[in-house]
Amino acid sequence: MTDSKKENRIIFICWLAYAIAYVGRLNFGASIVAIVAETGQPKATVGLVSSFFFFAYGIGQLVNGILSKHYNGRYMVFGSLFISGIINFIMPMCSSVSVMKYIWLINGCVQSVLWTTIIKTISEFVSDKKMPSAIMAMSTTNTFGTFVVYGLSALFVKFFNWKYTFYTASILLFITAILWFILYGSEKPPEIIREKQQTSQKSYRKSNIIWMMLITVALAGIANGFIKDGINTWVPNLLYEEFGVSQSFSILLTLLLPLVSTLSAGVIKMIHDRIRSHNAMNVLLYTFSAILCAGIILFLRIHSIVPIMICFMLTSATMAMVNNVITSMFPLDRRAMINSGFAAGLLNTFCYVGSTITAYSLGAVSEKSGWNSVFTIMLIVSIAAAAVSTLGSIFDRKHKLTVPEG
Repeated sequence: MTDSKKENRIIFICWLAYAIAYVGRLNFGASIVAIVAETGQPKATVGLVSSFFFFAYGIGQLVNGILSKHYNGRYMVFGSLFISGIINFIMPMCSSVSVMKYIWLINGCVQSVLWTTIIKTISEFVSDKKMPSAIMAMSTTNTFGTFVVYGLSALFVKFFNWKYTFYTASILLFITAILWFILYGSEKPPEIIREKQQTSQKSYRKSNIIWMMLITVALAGIANGFIKDGINTWVPNLLYEEFGVSQSFSILLTLLLPLVSTLSAGVIKMIHDRIRSHNAMNVLLYTFSAILCAGIILFLRIHSIVPIMICFMLTSATMAMVNNVITSMFPLDRRAMINSGFAAGLLNTFCYVGSTITAYSLGAVSEKSGWNSVFTIMLIVSIAAAAVSTLGSIFDRKHKLTVPEG
């Protein structure tokens, strides 16, 4: 038997830890329009700071996914949050963008511990009955963290300075680290859950089916990171350059992206209830993403801010759903086949391959060829991801790999 109160506590602290981690990671992207203006550096150069983070975070996900089965969740998550708090406090004191790159790279290494350890913690402590609630909760961490950090950035850029966003993130990370350590407690995972997973995983260990499933979902993850972080990083600059809105207001408008994305958790749950293949869900979502990118290109040409913001919001919500499918639903739904921490780390690595590419490349493309070219690239990436996911969906059907209804 499992303790329902203990499960709820574990779900809550896992949600809190990862939501606040987003505040201490996305604050650079949220403040990038102000940093570009203050430093006078080209967008591509400043975008390299995010690329350094994404590179370190992506590689770290792979390493930590492999090692996570040996981790003590209580100490590893506490240490990651606390050290990230220190790094966020140091970041605004850096004198140049070239120094920021390496400080933010260290932050990527430190935060890469979190997702694999948190997913492993959920898979070990949470029963099948509570798992849908855990998946639903974790699907909101991105949107909550993004909403908080863009709200703080808009406030501080308007009335103070972008640097206060990092100081505030630092305080939140310290508080969350302490709460995690206290609320996690010293309990060990219930044996009944651990034994059930170990027995099931042994029967799939030598099967190529697992790797074929991972490959198609992982390739879709590259597209997810590319589009998701491309939107989050560069929308404020686009609004600032194309429509002449102020730096703070462009960041404030970007708040609409996570605001709409909060609804995506409920939408993806309904899709998941009806479509039991992760690849099939991605086909639907990437097809919609391609349509939205085409809409953005059209509305950029006619210079209409309202419909373009609607397209941005829907694209952001769509990519939040894809990210949930890849990095949360798949590892937890397939926990009977493969170690959840390893799957989460591997798939998140591929997502951050896309993120690493987008932070620098889209800034460079926008400077050289304009914003229409940026979204033409996103359109092509969406179509390619839909095609790969279609192949994966055919594979799922052939091998009867739909997820059983919970």
